[in-house]
Amino acid sequence: MADNSSAQPAKIHNAQYLRRINKVLDYLDEHYAKSLNLQLLAEVANFSSFHFHRIFKGITGEPLNKYIQRIRLEKAAHRLKYDLSESITNIAIDCGFSNSAAFAKIFKQHFGMSASQWRSGGHSIDSKNRQALSNDGQDCTISAMYIDQITQQYTWNISMRSINKATVTVKQLEPCTIAYIRHIGPFIGEAQTWRRLFDKLTHWTASRGLLKCPGSEFYTVFRDQFEITDFAKFKADVCVSVEPGTQGEGEVGVTTLAGGKYAVALFEIDADQYEQAWGVIYSQWLPNSGYQPDQRCCYEKYLNDFRTHAQQKHIIEIYIPIKPL
Repeated sequence: MADNSSAQPAKIHNAQYLRRINKVLDYLDEHYAKSLNLQLLAEVANFSSFHFHRIFKGITGEPLNKYIQRIRLEKAAHRLKYDLSESITNIAIDCGFSNSAAFAKIFKQHFGMSASQWRSGGHSIDSKNRQALSNDGQDCTISAMYIDQITQQYTWNISMRSINKATVTVKQLEPCTIAYIRHIGPFIGEAQTWRRLFDKLTHWTASRGLLKCPGSEFYTVFRDQFEITDFAKFKADVCVSVEPGTQGEGEVGVTTLAGGKYAVALFEIDADQYEQAWGVIYSQWLPNSGYQPDQRCCYEKYLNDFRTHAQQKHIIEIYIPIKPL
C-alpha cells in the first residue's frame, strides 16, 4: 500500500503559503501608491525577507518588483481612461511613480503607446481582453433617472430584447467582512471552476458554524481591471459574508469589502449573458450617468440558486464603485 502520510501536510502547507501571499496582494491593492520595500511586505506575509521574494515569484509567477510596477501602471491606466480632469503627471505621482519622466517611459514599454495616446482613445485598441469581453448593449434603452419613492435612491430602468429584467440604483453601502478563496487566471467560461471554489468555500464556512441561511451572501470580487489586466494574471475572489473578527485558515483569507457609493445593477439573465450585462453597464449606462468608476473593486452578488428557478435564470447584482464626474 502506498504511503500517503506526507500528502495532507503538504497540501496544508501549500494552502498556508497561498493565504499569506494573498495577504500581500491585498495589502498591495490598498497601498500600491506608497513607498514599499521587501522587509515590509515580508512582514505582512510573515516570511523571512531573505526568502520572501522567491516565494512570492514561485506562487504568483511574477517577481515582486515587476508585480508592483504592473499594478501601479494598471491603476494609472484606469484613471487616465476615466479621470479626465486630472493631469497625467498628477496621476503618475498618485499611483506611486517618482516622476513623470520615469512613468512615461515605463508606461510606453508596457502598453506600447504614450499615456496621452492611451487617454485619447488608445485604450480601446490595446484592451488585453477585447475579444473575450462583450460590449453588446446596442439593443438596450435606458430610462431617465428617477427617485424611487420607497428607497429614495436614484434609479434607472434598462429595457433589452434579450434580458428580462434590469435596473440600476445608486446606493451608499457599509463595509462588509468576507471570507474568500482567490483564483488567478482566466475566469470567463470557467463555470465548473467557480462551482468547485464556491463549494470549497461553503464547506469551510459551514464546518465552522459561519454559514447562515438566510443571511450569508455570496460574491465574486474582481481585483483587477477587465480591459487592462491580462486575464492570465487576473485576480478574482469567490467570497461569502462572515462576521467581523473571523480568522482565515489555509487558503481561505478574510478581508473587508469596501463600503461607499456604488452603482448596483440588478439583472435576471441566462448563464451565457454575464458579459453582456457587464457590457451594458459600461458601454451604455455609465457614460450617460454623470458618474465615473473609482479605484475600488467591482463585484457580483448572487441572489438565487439558478437550479431552483423555473427558467434556470441567474439573478445577480453587479456593483460598480462610482464617484461624480
